[in-house]
Amino acid sequence: AGAAVCERLCARGWEVELHERRDEPAQEASGNHAGTFHPIVTPDDSIFARLTRAATLYALRNWERLPAARYDQCGVLQLARTDKEMDAQRKAVAGLPADYAQFVEREEASRHAGVPIAASGLWFAQSGWIKPRSLVRAQLAACGERLHRRFGSPVEKLEEGATVILANSAEAPKLCPVPHLRLRRVRGQLTYVSAEALEPPRVVVLRGGMVLPPIDGVCVVGATYDLEDEDAAVREDSHAGNLERLRNILGVEVRGKAEGRVSFRAVAPDRLPVVGKIRDGVYGAFAYGSRGIIWSALAAEIIASELEGEPLPVEGKLADALAPRRFARRAESRGSRP
Repeated sequence: AGAAVCERLCARGWEVELHERRDEPAQEASGNHAGTFHPIVTPDDSIFARLTRAATLYALRNWERLPAARYDQCGVLQLARTDKEMDAQRKAVAGLPADYAQFVEREEASRHAGVPIAASGLWFAQSGWIKPRSLVRAQLAACGERLHRRFGSPVEKLEEGATVILANSAEAPKLCPVPHLRLRRVRGQLTYVSAEALEPPRVVVLRGGMVLPPIDGVCVVGATYDLEDEDAAVREDSHAGNLERLRNILGVEVRGKAEGRVSFRAVAPDRLPVVGKIRDGVYGAFAYGSRGIIWSALAAEIIASELEGEPLPVEGKLADALAPRRFARRAESRGSRP
């Protein structure tokens, strides 16, 4: 989140001071081996679907300017889990360009994946995987000398600064509370499976979890979604859950000791990120949940556009759906008071 904001502001000529509590960048969820990027589609083309469409397409344009970012538009299969979900998928892609999203039967899904696939589902031809650490480093490198890096510099409270942008996940509201926002912190464990241990797909496959194609000899499988769980250790029970996800997606059993990584995500009640002005001089870019890869670039562009007085990259209704003030508005509509 923070690196993306730095890149967008420095590109506009801003001098930016970055404070990071860790000794180097990409040590939280952005330090994962790899992650997937893809939009969501719904039969009613919901606010969420429209935002993920805008975010995915904007991210791809942004990454084109960052040659050191390592990603692959290999394609993403989102398999249906039930007949009801399959019907919804068919309706959701009606009228959409086939190169953006289309419904494919099991046989065609298997051809895309290069391995037998368990079900029919959606095919996102422009989506794929990215190594988030490479993206963060590319964004920071693009800032050049306009970015003043302060690693190993935790911030305990806000004291001064003409403009402050909070991009520190669940810690952000501790520095500047957002009225009526209740964030949840979610533990997520990934499992790293050697590509030699299975016949891996050549695309990303989703079905109540994800399996990525081999990246540097490793298939990423996951992830757990553990509410109210602060355990940062890699656990065997979480590996077991991820390997069950692998079985449900590809129908294969993998045994033996597995490696992995744990990170934590912040999630708002409506599962949308918090992006924009919190109070005069303080802006937020956090609560990205499990979609930080696609939210980060669009969120950074929204904030930079607001600060520069430029037209926003999305329509007002979509920007309002992300704005920190949305929680207070909803509380007021329910007759609550701050």
